[in-house]
Amino acid sequence: MRHFISVPYEDNHALETYFVELIDTARHHIEIVNPYLNLTPKLSLAIERALARGVRIDIVGRIDLKGDIGGKLLTALNKLFVEKYCDRINIREFKAPDVVLHSKIMMIDERLVTISSVNLNNRSFFHDLENGMTVLDPAFYARMQPVYDDYVAHSNPVSTKVTIPWAYRWLFSKGWVKEAF
Repeated sequence: MRHFISVPYEDNHALETYFVELIDTARHHIEIVNPYLNLTPKLSLAIERALARGVRIDIVGRIDLKGDIGGKLLTALNKLFVEKYCDRINIREFKAPDVVLHSKIMMIDERLVTISSVNLNNRSFFHDLENGMTVLDPAFYARMQPVYDDYVAHSNPVSTKVTIPWAYRWLFSKGWVKEAF
């Protein structure tokens, strides 16, 4: 087990580098539970490399972030992720009634599990103090699998056709909005 903590502005983006390295270790399968899908450019490249290696990626998240601070903008960012990856990543939206998805879990190749406070967004990697643990142990992975499976059971496949309001699409295309808060 390894504990990690980020120190924004002081650690030279060590948290982002660590998550890129975790994704780069994947050879077969990555399972992710995370409500925010606004990847940094380096994380996007790591995901692209994993897909190019033939790694299967499954994500359970929240696409509609209504009720969150900045919910419309955050929803648009998550929809951009869906638009970019829906044909290559199995993306599911968590839909359990009266339950807010706040988990941040990444499971890799039936051997490695990360449980943390890290959202997959720019804010977590560059602004917020985050911490978590990574466990390299197939037995721990096996104990976490039913947790992941429960998220899947309470989720629905995401439609490949998403609607992003034109104003957000325009802001993103101009590069004026790159991260959420």
